[in-house]
Amino acid sequence: MNIQPAAVCDGGPLDCGGGLLIAIRRALGQLAPGEILEIRSEAASVAVDLPAWCEIAGHILEDRANHGISTSYFVRKAG
Repeated sequence: MNIQPAAVCDGGPLDCGGGLLIAIRRALGQLAPGEILEIRSEAASVAVDLPAWCEIAGHILEDRANHGISTSYFVRKAG
């Protein structure tokens, strides 16, 4: 899947309970509904926590891609 994100949020080692969700909310606030945010994270727990948060928040996790120690998650902002 060739996804073109509108913005990137690089969380580094942050996990969802350690501040990543705050950074994601700020980044999504700058996007229009339907635009995609690429979220980069090195925290393994994000693979479980982010899809659950997306479902609760109404956003769509379109795809993910592994890059060695980092993973990119592509989230479409809810409308």
